Amino acid sequence: MFLKYCHLMVIGILAASGLAQAQQTADSAYPSRSVRVVVPVSPGGSTDLQARIMTNRLSEMLGVPFIVDNRPGAGGIIGTDIVAKAAPDGYTLLFAQAGHTIIPFVFNKVPYDVYKDFTPITLVATAPLALTINPAVGANSVKELIEIAKAKPGQLNVALSTLSSSGALLAEWFKSATKTNIISIPFKGGSPAMTAVLSNEVQFIFATIPAALPFVKGGRLKMLAMSGTKRFPLLPDVPTMDEVGLKGFEAEPWGGFLGPANMPRAVVDRIQRACVAILNEKDVRERLIETGNVPVGSTSQEFASKLERELKQNAEIVKEVGMKAD
Repeated sequence: MFLKYCHLMVIGILAASGLAQAQQTADSAYPSRSVRVVVPVSPGGSTDLQARIMTNRLSEMLGVPFIVDNRPGAGGIIGTDIVAKAAPDGYTLLFAQAGHTIIPFVFNKVPYDVYKDFTPITLVATAPLALTINPAVGANSVKELIEIAKAKPGQLNVALSTLSSSGALLAEWFKSATKTNIISIPFKGGSPAMTAVLSNEVQFIFATIPAALPFVKGGRLKMLAMSGTKRFPLLPDVPTMDEVGLKGFEAEPWGGFLGPANMPRAVVDRIQRACVAILNEKDVRERLIETGNVPVGSTSQEFASKLERELKQNAEIVKEVGMKAD
């Protein structure tokens, strides 16, 4: 009986070892075919640009095409849902953006569970937002903008490019933190929002650096502060919101790779290591910085922790300010 038990145990160990070896072989062969990278926003913006820089180099480095598939709609829900329901084999990835941690709280119905349906892989880059105003407002600092807003309640407008964006969240947070009566004006995208600020139909916006900088250089807009934790390398004279006295204003757009839940660890690590190597390349880093981004390249655990913090923070902010997208 004992010998029979030992025999069965050996068979079980060999079977488990065989399965583990087969899994390891499959993972080490990744990728063996093209990889679809769903980008849940329209082509041309900061998130799309980050995704294309990364996928071009991933294709070269890993030897198979990494194909960008833009699937905009419903603030990012449509594209994100595709990945949530995909096979967790690493051949369908999401290039997510900061709206990923805002959407669950501003939309009434989201067809996926943002906490359970994804595997964090790596944070690629962050992109601080600039508090940008029309010069006609007459403010030369954030302090002066707040003073004008308090002196003229209900007379200043702030543009919201989309209701599930980091810019919209920051605008509502700014109003709440400064106890100012500023009117939020929603737009369907960053371009019409910026046009409204340029015409002084709306007085200010939390804008991406690439969107605002040409107009700042041309004297048509003023940049008062940044939302990031540090000053942006190409704009060292522009202070952070924290530096001007608004503590905690560290929310900023970001881009990063996620996969469906339960991806094999070896596949996650393969993608993550490749991304970090790419983000350490001088020309890639320079291109990202020139287009308003700060290269990162985190571990999957660090990215998971960031998402957890943002979800907690954003749930509280959205509840406090009453943001709703539908």
